[in-house]
Parts: sequence; structure tokens; C-alpha cells
Amino acid sequence: MKPNPANRRIASFEKRFGKPHLYLAYHAAFPLALTADLLYHLWINFQQDIHGRLLDIPWVAVADILLSPLCEEVGRELYEMDGKVRQELLKQLQADANFSQHRVLQLSDFLLEYVQPQLYSDNPDIQDFAQAQQWTALAYKQPKDAARKLALAYAQLNHQDITELVRLELVVETLAEPLREFRELQIYAHAMAHFARGSLTEATAQLEKISKTSNQIQVAGVSLPIPEEIQTTQPVTKQRLLKAPNLSKLEYFDFEVVMVNAIGEVTKTQRHQAQFFTQELGNEVTLEMVAIPSGTFLMGAPISEKGSHNDECPQHQVTVQPFFMSKYPITQAQWQAVATLPRVNRSLDNNPSRFKGDNLPVESVSWYDSDEFCTRLSQQTGIAYRLPSEAEWEYACRAGTTTPFYFGKTITSELADYDASVSYAYEPRGTYRQRTNPVGEFPPNAFGLRDLHGNVWEWCADPWRENCNDPPSDDSIWPNKNENNHRSWLLRGGSWSSVPQVCRCAFRLRLKQDNGNYFIGFRVVCS
Repeated sequence: MKPNPANRRIASFEKRFGKPHLYLAYHAAFPLALTADLLYHLWINFQQDIHGRLLDIPWVAVADILLSPLCEEVGRELYEMDGKVRQELLKQLQADANFSQHRVLQLSDFLLEYVQPQLYSDNPDIQDFAQAQQWTALAYKQPKDAARKLALAYAQLNHQDITELVRLELVVETLAEPLREFRELQIYAHAMAHFARGSLTEATAQLEKISKTSNQIQVAGVSLPIPEEIQTTQPVTKQRLLKAPNLSKLEYFDFEVVMVNAIGEVTKTQRHQAQFFTQELGNEVTLEMVAIPSGTFLMGAPISEKGSHNDECPQHQVTVQPFFMSKYPITQAQWQAVATLPRVNRSLDNNPSRFKGDNLPVESVSWYDSDEFCTRLSQQTGIAYRLPSEAEWEYACRAGTTTPFYFGKTITSELADYDASVSYAYEPRGTYRQRTNPVGEFPPNAFGLRDLHGNVWEWCADPWRENCNDPPSDDSIWPNKNENNHRSWLLRGGSWSSVPQVCRCAFRLRLKQDNGNYFIGFRVVCS
């Protein structure tokens, strides 16, 4: 029987560095995330095994571990281990007679003491990091206290705080083994993460395992509320400000798709038809949502594709469930209509864009701004609008194609708004407009979507990953394993200022969540 990837990675690390390094790696696996300072203090405090024998771990092991394939840098001076590698190292630690469960309890005491000053930091990111480490330490030493603290965190949380709901699920999932007696907490965490991602059916199905009719559950003496949208017996909700469309009565629209060869010549045109619904936003502003069928596609780019990067590889099959996506990037008129709706988590600038125009895509919006837009729209319509997952975005962009662009082997300034002063294949150079373009002026893809190449970069729901190793095989969002939210988030599609290589279907860009530059916009989806 072949060893699993986690065991192979650990064995390779031991073969390269030796047993003393592996001993420190055992200890490094205990915290949820690592800093150089934390790992250095682990090295200082655990020079001996539980029998008092020296472990002979060299100080350079601290750097060797952080820079090894065991760890991934996920933020400034912040590292984490792959979940399966971490679990395997902890399993080996407890099975090793030099350490056993006794060392786990010692690590709990150490970590509780180490993070204590950070719990009172003025920096909320440091507080969040310390809190997650405290939960980890307690889970192994006092699991009931850990479960109670996690339950209290949920009880005090705004249910519209998508990032925090996903973060807490990761913590609970990571601590599933020491918290195995608290099944209700684990189910609630999974349900609330589904709720955050807009998967209301899955969320309700999870909660039905532990609550048939109640609007709350009990975990470690704490009452956890269940949002109205996923209660099995829903009370009458307050009146919405916006009317929800009838999704059982979709409309049809016809459109023409063009394909080009490597020199930019149109080689094929074909008529298509797709379904959509119209969401009213008030003041005669509407949002057209196009039905995207389910399917399986090859995500990423082959190494042979011009302009491809390592983070687009390896290619892998992904199965996507049906969903709806906005036909265009969100426009300034649509943004302004939703920005006037009641605030949920943050204020929104009513007119943030540098290039002004109702039918121009909104830009200069951060990931947080885009998320607030979705949350307000969801709250006022009863439909769970959200940002697309990275897999949903690429699947929708490709629309059944496998070429660099959904138009074919290249792109031209007659097909998209980008820096066409640079050529991609053999097409002549074109017009560089140096600004955003009104949405809907360029040809659509085979799903009927427009402006996916160029115009504005589009935020996705996923945190950044350096590559596509161990990806989800479905359209789910990559988990955010970074406990202090310093990780970058994904954008797709390129913009008006982008050279053609970065406008490809597979190209991936990362920026901080609070970055709101004038080439950044978004579009929305709903399941």
C-alpha cells in the first residue's frame, strides 16, 4: 500500500534533514499557524523528550521547517501546514514513546501561556490569531472549555460576516479530533459555512441532523441561533425592500458567438440561446442573471499555453453545479441602487469609480465592498447573492472552450477592452482605450455572458492559493486557512489596463481584500 501524500512529504523532510528536525516538526504541528517567533520559542522550550533526554535539535531547524514544503507562507511572516500533514505529524507525535499524549498536554500549557499577552493586543488581527491558538490549546487540554469559547464566538457573530463564518468553520474542522464529543458544534459550523456561501439547502440539511424545528441549538451550555433562512420551520419574515423574481419562470434571449484564429480573423459565428431572470433594483435599474448549466471542465492552463504560470497548474477536472451569474460586471447604476439599501456590515461609497457612467462597470471597490453589496442585495431580496467561486468563474468564462480566450486562440480590441498595443498570438495590434468601457458592447461567450476578458478585474470568493495542488473537485470555495486575514484574495479576467496574457481564461491575480483600485470590479452569482 502506497503512503499517502502527507506521509510522503514528511518522509522526504526526514530524509533530507534527519530525525531531530522531524522532532521539532512534530511540535510545530500543534499550533494552527506559525510565526518564526513562535517556532523559535517551541525550539527553546522543548529541547528534551518527556524522559529528559536531549533531542539535539539545531537552531537552524526553525528556518528549515518554515522554508520547507511542510509549510506555506500565507501572510507576512505567517506560515501554516497543510491540514493532512499537520494531522499526521500530531499522530506521529502521540505515537512516539519519546513524547506521547503527555507532550500534547505540555504543548497546550506552553501555547496558552505564549498567546496570553496577544489576546489583549490593540491589533485585531493579532487578537484573532491569538484567539485561534488559545482554542487549539484548550481543545487538547480542556475540550469543553474550548467548545464553549467557540460557541460563544458564534453566538456573538453577525451572520452576514461571511469571512468570519468560514474562518470559524476551518478552526472547528481542524480541531475535529479533540472536539469529537461536540458533534453539534461541528455540524453547526458546517451549516453556517454553507449558509455563508449561499448554499441554503445544504445548510438546512446539516441542521436537520441536530434540530428539527427549533430556531437554536445548545452547545456546551451556549444557545446558538439559527438564521431564519435555514430554519426548518421558518417564521414570517419582515417585508423586503426589493421584490424577488420568480425563478420558476425564466426568460430566453438569443445572441451570436464569434470565434477567431491566431491572427484574429473571425472563423466562425454561431447563434445561441440562454435563459435568465431579471432582478429589480429600484428606480428602473435591473440586474440580469444568466442561467449557467452544470458540467465538468478542465480547470487551469497547460504548460504549453503562451503566458501560462505555475499557479495555473496542474490542470484538473472540476464539476460545477448549476447557478446564475450576472450577464455583465456590476455597473455603476446597479452599484448605486444597492448602496442606498440599509447597511449590514460596512458603509459603501455611493460613487467610488474613477471613470464615471451609469453603464460603465463599477470599479475602485474592495473585496469587502463587493461582499457588502452581495449581503445587502441578499437581505433585501431573499435570494443568496454572492461572489463566484474561482471554479465557477473560470467555468462560466470558458463556456465549453479550452482555448486561452473564449473567443479562441487570441483576442483583439474588437472583442474586448484591454491593452491591445501588445499582441498575444499573430493578430495585429489594436486600440488601447486606457479606460473602462460600457458593459455589453463586445460579443458574448456561449453562455451569453459578456466582458469576462478585460474591462475590470473581477473579485472571486476564494482566498489565494499558490497552485492548484489538492484542489476541490467541485465548485466549492477554497478554505481560508489564514487565521489573521492577511492572505490575498483572487481576481480573474484582466482589465482595461492589462496586456492580453493576463486576460486569459486561466490567469489568476491576487490582491489584499481591502485593495480597491480603479481597475477592479466584480460580478455576482446565486445558486
